[in-house]
Amino acid sequence: MATMITSQDFIDADVVAAKIEAGDFTVYVSPEFEINGETFRVVLDGHHSFAAASEAGADADIVEMSATDDDRVALINDPEAFLAACWMDGEYRNAKTGAAIW
Repeated sequence: MATMITSQDFIDADVVAAKIEAGDFTVYVSPEFEINGETFRVVLDGHHSFAAASEAGADADIVEMSATDDDRVALINDPEAFLAACWMDGEYRNAKTGAAIW
């Protein structure tokens, strides 16, 4: 099973509350890819929805994106370039636990 990772640190509590109220728990992720024998997928969009699902005790609705949906996915065979293109505002960490990845 792939570890879902993110580099977005900023989460607005008001946006999370609105997502909970709306039941918006859709999270868009990359296809799986490997680095040093470990399998990952990146949260491409829906960081606030993921936080809302976690806070509400609900399952996130995970939607895998393709290169047609998100141009960055076209870089996935070059993990370094892909991660650079997906970078938000923090270090990459496990989206569920918050633990640092590298």
